[in-house]
Parts: sequence; structure tokens; C-alpha cells
Amino acid sequence: MVQLTRRKFLVASGCVAGGLTVLYTLGIRAAASAPTIIFPDERSGAAWIQIRPSGACHMYFPRQDMGQNANTGLAQIVAEELNILVADIHGEHPTTSDVPPLAVTAASMSLTAFSRPVALAAATLRESLRARAAAMLGEPLANILDDLGGFRTANGRKVGYCELVSGTGVVIEFDDNKSPLPLYTFDPNRQKKQIGHSVRPLDIQALVTGAPVYAADVQVEGVLYGRVVQPPVRNAHIRSLDTQGVMQTPGLVKLVHEGDFVGVVCKTPSAVDAAMAQINVTWNLEQPISQLAIDSLIDVDAEMMDGDLEHVLQDEAHRDTVDWDIDLRFEVQVQTHAQQEARAAIARFNGSTAAHELEIWTGTQDPWAIKRAAAVDAGLSQDDVVVYPQRLGGGFGGREYYEVERDAVRLARAVKRPVKVQWTRQDEFTASRCRPASTHRLRIAVDDEGNLSDWWYGYVSGHVALARERMAGWLLPIMRLGTDMGVVKGAIAPYAAPHQRVECTDVDLPIDLGVWRSLNGAPAVFAIESAMDELAIQRGEDSLQYRLAQMKGAHPRLQACFERVSKMSTKSPLPEGHNYGRGFAGGIFDGRCHVAISADVHIDVETQTIRVLHMCCAQDVGLAVNPGQLRAQIESNLVWSIGMALLERFEVADNAIQSSNFNDYEIPRMKDMPSLDIEIIDQPAIPPAGAGEVALIAGPPAIANAIRNACDFRAVKLPIAFDDITANLRA
Repeated sequence: MVQLTRRKFLVASGCVAGGLTVLYTLGIRAAASAPTIIFPDERSGAAWIQIRPSGACHMYFPRQDMGQNANTGLAQIVAEELNILVADIHGEHPTTSDVPPLAVTAASMSLTAFSRPVALAAATLRESLRARAAAMLGEPLANILDDLGGFRTANGRKVGYCELVSGTGVVIEFDDNKSPLPLYTFDPNRQKKQIGHSVRPLDIQALVTGAPVYAADVQVEGVLYGRVVQPPVRNAHIRSLDTQGVMQTPGLVKLVHEGDFVGVVCKTPSAVDAAMAQINVTWNLEQPISQLAIDSLIDVDAEMMDGDLEHVLQDEAHRDTVDWDIDLRFEVQVQTHAQQEARAAIARFNGSTAAHELEIWTGTQDPWAIKRAAAVDAGLSQDDVVVYPQRLGGGFGGREYYEVERDAVRLARAVKRPVKVQWTRQDEFTASRCRPASTHRLRIAVDDEGNLSDWWYGYVSGHVALARERMAGWLLPIMRLGTDMGVVKGAIAPYAAPHQRVECTDVDLPIDLGVWRSLNGAPAVFAIESAMDELAIQRGEDSLQYRLAQMKGAHPRLQACFERVSKMSTKSPLPEGHNYGRGFAGGIFDGRCHVAISADVHIDVETQTIRVLHMCCAQDVGLAVNPGQLRAQIESNLVWSIGMALLERFEVADNAIQSSNFNDYEIPRMKDMPSLDIEIIDQPAIPPAGAGEVALIAGPPAIANAIRNACDFRAVKLPIAFDDITANLRA
């Protein structure tokens, strides 16, 4: 790999055409099939900021946008440090050839990981400009005061950024030997001008006016259209293939068959539909695909009867023989991403004389992983491949991989023309990597005073981060000797017990698995918070107060969330009548994000529905950069909580994925929406904690606990159906 200095990189990529630039960058080492996991540290980052001769600020956006609008928050940080308006920042999504590799956009880490490096870069630029202003005005540096878009002196002399930058281009390097710069963003005593205010997303106009922002919108001259047969699981192999009639399809350019890869390239999208209808494939599977097969593989009771589970996450004076007060088994169904935008990609081969032999336009969470995988797939060097990232209409962990891009690359290579591949909705359900099903056994005992004495939590899940086909096959057995960071997420409860054991086993399932919003956090917290709620009820305790007491003061931020959501919920009394209930739940995501939720439900006997009426959420986000966007992220998690708790059911049978569209995989719709009350707990002295998937961990158990409060039914299986609770209802 060629290593460029920061200055050489800027010049080579044409970045320094004029103005003053600060670059913060770092190297990368990553396998071709692995996600890009390089995050910035205190002194380095992965993008650059430039003040141009006009005085405008140009910023490369370091995050892929799938609705979370993290780049707007990062632009607010730049604006705060430079004393400019967010509207004065021109943001651009860099290609994989414009900047060094950036970490995959995932795990609610965008503001957490990038806020400080971005602030440091902008502050470095600001202080370098201040030194220039001092030289220009003939004043001591201490006399140069901040002003909007520039600087001023005490006697009223002003100089703008546009006057301080030259047309020849100057690159500012970090100097590790200098004393630390003042970072306005993280100064709790500063009256913030940009941070902490709701700012509309910088690209919102393009979205609301229908401008081309998605991969499917990209126009490439001479493009053809293609599609590939998606197997029911990636390790399937073709048993029989019937393509009779394909060659007679009007508009067909080529039928492509390479091993287990079968696809068509046509002149029009309608011709693609017609050609694909003529292809019939049967598959050889390594494992039968059925719900029974999945259930047998994740049976936690069978696994625990055989002894210790594979991974022990916590073991503190554990006792095997205890008179358990709570002993519950929970089951969580498979869920798919069900993103609104069916993914698309365009690939074009240009020949070895072009700047880039292969160009790819796609919406992905990890453009650099796509670049690496495409280079290996096409037999090219990484320098010969460029990825142009587009906006994503949803991602949630499902768009980190080389998938629709692979289809486009292979078809384009076969016909030596640019090819656009647009997945159908059925392709999305068939080929999307799912959150695994899991089963959980949770046992709790209390002492004579009612305090937790013993805690034993075991669970079995399919793989997540270490799922099959996510990385090289030879590497998986080695990686699986350790713990799967996705499987262990959320397993350690915030409640104190002197005797604790938490253990898990992760297994291969017969369907494709992968990263899904909150990873195992949502299933684990569903089990933990449901069990704690049941324990409080059986003891005759107030459920919320009992939780707080059992934290033993160890988690003040989570306790504050619970106390806040309790006050919020009292503002909306439950309606009088039968089968109304309220439940609470909370948790900590990834050790940094704290949330508590209340849910009000009504179980309607007449319509045979479970209706979520109202939800309150209090979330500690650390430093709240953009409250409006934080609120939007929390809302999306609350909506998805309804889907996970009550609606989303992924069907597999007869060695195939049966769920194929939104008619047979139900997600929340407008009729399912409750009223929402959201409060953001701002902690200016704490770095941004993240919000993209946090509330989802507490929403489903809050709904389940509300159902328990409404009709005495303890839900131990998700999703919860009306038929599950009929015996507990009152007419």
C-alpha cells in the first residue's frame, strides 16, 4: 500500500486549490472482507476542513447519511469552533479516493467518535487564522478576539477569514508539541452559539424537492440494467438451473452464469423483469431452512443442561443451587432490516488508461469495505477502484457488505458496459442479513430484605458480528475463539447482586445473519427488564422504584432517566376501564448511552388488537449537539420498538425465506403510532453518547411490561400477538 504524507495527499487529490486547509488523517489496515473499523483519536481524524478565498468553509463529511444526519451535527461543531454559521458550511461526501479510509458508519458512534477530532481540526484552523490576523493587523496575538466569520480587536478593527487565506493554498499540520487548543465545543462554561440548537439537515432541500440523492437516481451514460438470482442463503449451491426462454427475451443483452452466480443484463428494467421470470433455480443447502431448525439450534435450556455455555461474560461468586424467585425463559424472533429504500448500485469499467479502472456508485455504510472487496473481486488494486457514496434510505447495519455492488461489478465486467442493479423488495427480504433469533433463561433470587442476592443469565443466539459470510471463511474459526461483540451487547444488567453469572453461546443458523440495529442489546434488555418487572410485581413492589433500589447507586445517569420518565408519564393518566396498562423499562447501551421509557397500552377485546397509546422517553445523550435530530432518532427507535414488540415476524419454511414484502412482514404504520413525549437530558461536560439505536433497547420491554400491567400476562416471546393474551383479558 502506498503511504502518502498528509500534505502530499492533499496536493495529489486536488484539495489545495486555494485557501487554508487543515487535514487530520490516519492510516488503515483492514482485510478485504472486514468492516472498516478505524476511528480517530485525540490528535487525528479522517477528513479535512478548508476555508476558501470567498470565506466559505468547505468540509468533507466523514459519515454516511442514512437519515441520522450526523454530518449536520459535526458541521455544527465546526461552526462553533470557527465562529461561523452552519449555513456557511459547504459539505461534500468524499469518494474513497478523496480521503483516507473512514470508519464504518454504525454503532451510534458518529458523534461519539468524530466530535472531538472534528472540533480539534476546526480549532487548529481557527488558531492558525488568528495568528495570521495578528500579523496582518500588527497586534499581539492576545488582542485578536473572535468575531463572526473572522476576528476583531478591542478598538473595533475587523478582519474576515476571506482576507486571511491566500490563493496559493496552505496546509496546516497538527503539531503534537504545542499546548492543547481551547475547544469551544466542550467548554461547559461557554454560551454555545451553534451547539445545542436544533439545525435543519444541511441536505434537506434536496430530499424534499426530489433531487437525485440515492444510488438509483444516478445517471450514467450508456447504462444497462441487471439483476441476479438471490439464493435463500449465501452458502447455497445451485442444484438445477433452467434458463429456457431467457435468450428469447426482447431487450436481453447477456445471460451471465458463473458458478452459483446467475444474472441477466438488459436494455431496460422491464426487460430485466421479463428475463428473470424465465429463470428457475433449485438449491442445495447445507442446513434445512425452517423455524423448527432455528428453534432447535438456539434452545437455551438444552444448552444449559449440558453444562457451561461457551462464553462466560460475568462470574462473581456464582452459586448453582439457589431457591430462585424468578425463573423465566424468553424467545426473540428473527428480524430483518426492512429498510425503505431497496438498494441499488452502478458499476462501470473504464480500462487501465483511466484514472480509475472501476467506478461504483452505491449507498453503503462502509464505502472503503466496498472498495477493498470490489478490488479483490475484479482482480484490481485498490488504487484502481473508486466508490462514490450516495445517501441511504435506511441502513441499520444491513448495508455494510459487498452485495448489490458485487452484482453490479460482475455484470458490468461480463458485458463491458456500465450496469445498474436495483434489488427488488423480495431481493431485500431474501438476501438481507437478519438479526438472529435468540432464547434467554434468566433466574433471580432475593434475600430476606428483598434485595437481589443471585443473578444467573444464560442465552443462546445466532452469530452477529461474526456471522458466516461476513468475513473470510478461514478467519471465522479464529475470531470465534473470542466473543462476538454483537452477541454480548447489552448482556450485563445495571442491577447489583453479590452472586452473578452471565454466559452465552452463539451458533450458526440456516439463514444469513449480520448486524442489526442495537445488535443483541434489544433482545438482552427485553429479557432483563421483563424479569425485573416480574420480580417487583411478585413482591408487591412498585416496579420503577424497585429497579432504582437494586442499582445501589451505581448508575446515576440511568437512575436520572428513570426518575425523569416517571414524572413525564404522570402527566398523561391512563384511561379508566379494563385492559389498560403502563410499563417501564430502561438500560445502558454500549456503556455510554442511558435511556428509560414508559409505554401505555390498551388491549382492545372488540378489535382484537394491542394498541400502544402513549410512550415517554428520557434519554441521556451526553452533549446534545442537535436536539432536533436527537429527537428524530429517538422517535424512530420508539416506532421500531412497536415493530419488535408486536408486529415484525420473519417467516421461513420449506427451505426458503417466506417473508417477501410489507404485506407479509408487518412494520408499524401510521395507524400504529402512539403519541410521544421525549425529553433529552443534556450533559454539556460529557462527550456525545450517541442516539441512533439506543431507545430501541428499552421500548420493547416497556411495552411488554405495560401488557403485564394491563392484563396480568407476562410476555416471554416476541412478537406478542393478541391470541397470546386472550385468557388474561376481561371483557
